[in-house]
Amino acid sequence: MKIKKGNNRIVFTFPFLGIVIKFPIINLFRVFKTVFTGRVEGIRNKKLFKRYFEWSVHDPNSFKYALFRGLLANWSEFRFYRNTKNPFLTPTYFSLLGFVNIQKHGRECQLLQADLWCQLFALTGGKVFDDAHHFSEPHNFCLQKDKLQIFDYGSSRTHKVILEYGEKIVENFNASYCWEEEKKKIKELEKI
Repeated sequence: MKIKKGNNRIVFTFPFLGIVIKFPIINLFRVFKTVFTGRVEGIRNKKLFKRYFEWSVHDPNSFKYALFRGLLANWSEFRFYRNTKNPFLTPTYFSLLGFVNIQKHGRECQLLQADLWCQLFALTGGKVFDDAHHFSEPHNFCLQKDKLQIFDYGSSRTHKVILEYGEKIVENFNASYCWEEEKKKIKELEKI
């Protein structure tokens, strides 16, 4: 078993069982920091402070977002997988309203960050920039029978890229891709 901690979730991997279990991190310190630092104007102005508590849970400036974003990411992954069954997604088998997610385990991607990024950039025509956080980190991906799949897809920005390019990535991804070799090929073609 391995334990990995992200910004919003903690993940327990059980390779021998073939699953990973994700739990949201409920970070009360982040809430206090969000509410009381950088919100001085809102605290001075009672109307603005009251409105602050009315902001949507999806608004990154909201304390609700700060408190529940791990839970939202878990629930979002489950619903997105269930609704799309996109082959680029690592299957999420179960979610208890986002408090616990059970996902299929996969062999972690061993590509270098530059190799992964350059290949995804080419396959999506640069759309990976729409969510560079998720698409630039090799540890967010796994290989299932040499097909690339994404582990971490709780963001709506990630969903947009996956809906448009997920199948193309699965079909065309090269697990032995090397950006340095690609650069050499490009330079040789330019000489011709």
